[in-house]
Amino acid sequence: MTERTVLKATGARRYVGRLRLLAQQLVPATSSSPVGAVRRLTCLQAQDFRSGRSAVALRAGCAVDDVDAALNAGEIARSWPMRGTLHLVAAEDLRWMLALNGEPTLRAARRRHEELGITQRDVDGALDALEPHLHGTGLDRAGIFDVWRGSGIATDGQRGAHLLSALCLQARLVLGPVVGKQQRFVLFDEWIPASAPVDRAANVADWALRYFRSHGPATIADFRWWSGLLQRDLGPVWDAVRAQLVELVVDDRSYFAAPETVAAWEEHQSATLRPLLTPAFDEILLGYADRTPTLARQHMEQVVPGGNGMFKAVLLDGGAAVATWRRKPAKGAAAVDVSPLDGGVSKRAERALPALVRRYPFA
Repeated sequence: MTERTVLKATGARRYVGRLRLLAQQLVPATSSSPVGAVRRLTCLQAQDFRSGRSAVALRAGCAVDDVDAALNAGEIARSWPMRGTLHLVAAEDLRWMLALNGEPTLRAARRRHEELGITQRDVDGALDALEPHLHGTGLDRAGIFDVWRGSGIATDGQRGAHLLSALCLQARLVLGPVVGKQQRFVLFDEWIPASAPVDRAANVADWALRYFRSHGPATIADFRWWSGLLQRDLGPVWDAVRAQLVELVVDDRSYFAAPETVAAWEEHQSATLRPLLTPAFDEILLGYADRTPTLARQHMEQVVPGGNGMFKAVLLDGGAAVATWRRKPAKGAAAVDVSPLDGGVSKRAERALPALVRRYPFA
């Protein structure tokens, strides 16, 4: 039976936000492999490639070059496993994720494909034109478009981008090695020769359990929004998943987390108060439908201007987002511009900032 704790004290929601830092291994400082960090989080938002690599390095306690090495070794891949958005995933997990979400994502894009004149025959033909050029380290997006145009396949008006995403959603192409500053597309079966089994019920259960272990405390609504799965997917396996989690009730809302996350609180709660730089599009905000345990509702516009889905990098202090930040050109050591969300930042954060910048894994 799931352990259930009702929290009514002032600051209970902030406690949820601070526990999320522990679950996501943002604190305390950890040392693991890039693929280990990605495998734990299951998916990390990576539509901005630089930020995604920094997010992995931050959690693994490694350099961005180590993340690139894992990409080049085929341990980590980048594709569209959920929400029609690019994510970094452990390579062996990608096939079953696409088996769950690839077809629904393609169905959602059907009208746009019709407008662009894309049929399954066009997708197949696009792969036929590419295949001789993709063995080994593959081609970047520009190179692929050159091949297609040379073969009489139109790429204008977003047509090329939709052909690429369709091939990736069908597990025929995948973003793999990094060459220079560009990630290249390669043949899925050639680049990822071994995949975890595709078993819908088992995969849904695994995905849910890993989400609550790596993102909890979180709600069922958080998981469904994040994964794109429906209640009919989760319902049959939820009791078995829930039995392995603890339940925290805050403001009559149930949050679920791994027992080890809650157990770590006594030893590491002070670490969750320390200032921390997190990248743009980081899972500490992107990983939830409701971000208010970390980001106050009145500050959402400053972090996501216009609600356009473009999340800025944030400075956390005391477990809460207190400023956005961006790297600025500087000679020698890296430097950042900080824009407080409400007034100024604390003296503690000001003192910590130079060391945070020195340690931050810039991509």
